[in-house]
Amino acid sequence: MKQSKPTLLGLSAAAAAVLTLAAACSGGNSNTAGDGLATGSPVATPTEAPPAAEIDQVNLEFVPAQVTVRVGDVVLIRNSETAIHNAVVNGTNVTGNMMKGSAIPWKAPAPGEYTVACDYHPLMKATITVTE
Repeated sequence: MKQSKPTLLGLSAAAAAVLTLAAACSGGNSNTAGDGLATGSPVATPTEAPPAAEIDQVNLEFVPAQVTVRVGDVVLIRNSETAIHNAVVNGTNVTGNMMKGSAIPWKAPAPGEYTVACDYHPLMKATITVTE
């Protein structure tokens, strides 16, 4: 049976399909609860302001262990080590399981002190102080 050669148009359509699929699988922050607690992987856009503070999970510690932000500010919670972590803020898991390289934003909803912990490593603790 004789096989036909692929046409340039056919190859272009295949390439476009692959690029579309890759873009669709790249993720996004489509899992935000609407209460200031982001639970997906963030995708930065050029109009987003940088986070007011960052807390990293490294050497089985939250670094820094204390940050202060204002209502509405974003705290970026990172995991820079190979251990799986999460960030539980005042009893609510706001990040899900975080693999190395994950960075999840948390938006400060109201004034107060927020305790941050890791379910997997109970000695990991941090405090986010939110002011007016």
